[in-house]
Amino acid sequence: MNKLKLIIQYIINILSETQRGNNMEMKSIKVKRPIKIKTVVTDKFKQQAQEELNKEIHLLDSQIMQLELQSKQIQDQASEFSNLYGDNSVDQIKQALEEIVRRLQQMSELKNEMVSQKESISHLALNNVIITGSLENYVELRTGENIYDKFHEAEILVKDGVIQEIRD
Repeated sequence: MNKLKLIIQYIINILSETQRGNNMEMKSIKVKRPIKIKTVVTDKFKQQAQEELNKEIHLLDSQIMQLELQSKQIQDQASEFSNLYGDNSVDQIKQALEEIVRRLQQMSELKNEMVSQKESISHLALNNVIITGSLENYVELRTGENIYDKFHEAEILVKDGVIQEIRD
């Protein structure tokens, strides 16, 4: 009977050690990794991209016009404020105008960049693959795995808005 208890205890010990070993192997952590979004150039893609850029350019034009109008109004009222409130108000007006000019320059540069992108899109060859964005996702890392295999470049290939392939 004592021998049987010893054998059972021995088996229990082996099983608990095996479980502890398995638990160590099962440790994992989830980490973020980048994913490139690649798009196959098609006529539909070109059209959609140019339409989006046209909308953005139109929005920038509207914002530029509003800032130019604000600038003109401030300049027209600058002399009145100077007479009523003194030189301190003139300094504040100059700062406001400088800020508007800075924002106008930024918006103009952005608009020029978008116009350039629009022109570039029209010259893209059909069926070429281009990078159009990036995302992040989580990948699970486990003890004993090769980290470099898990972090190789993941990609999603899209054609006309439809996922064609996921390369992990």
